[in-house]
Amino acid sequence: MHKYRDVLSQVGRLAAVEAVCVAVILAVYFFLGGLDAKVLLGALIGGAMSVGHFLVLSITVSNALDRAKDEEEAAHVRVSILASASMRLLVMAVILIVLFKAGICDPVAALVPLLCAQLALKFIGFFQGGKEEPR
Repeated sequence: MHKYRDVLSQVGRLAAVEAVCVAVILAVYFFLGGLDAKVLLGALIGGAMSVGHFLVLSITVSNALDRAKDEEEAAHVRVSILASASMRLLVMAVILIVLFKAGICDPVAALVPLLCAQLALKFIGFFQGGKEEPR
C-alpha cells in the first residue's frame, strides 16, 4: 500500500475535482429543466469511469516504471503501457456504446465528465506547482 500512496493521493484529488464537475453538470441540467434519472446516471457513470481510468493508468505506469528499474527494458515497458491504454479505451468505448444504445443514460452527461478529467488534471497540476509531497 505504501507503494501506491502517491497514486492514491493523486486519484483522490482527481475524484474531488470530478465530483465538482459532476455537480456542475447536474446543476446545468437542473436549471435547463432536463435533469432526470438518465442524466444523473450518465453523470455518475462518466465521473466514475474517468476516475477509474486514471487509477488504472496510474497503477499501470507505476508498475511499469518499477519493472523498468529492475529489467532495464524500456521498449517492453513502453509497449505494455500502450497496450494497457488501448485496452482501457476499448473497454470504456464498449461500455459507453452499450449504455447509449440501451438508452440507460444520457450521452452528453456521461461524456462531459470524461472530458473534464483532462481539465481537472491540468487544474491539479497548476495548483500543485511541481511541488513534491513530503514522505
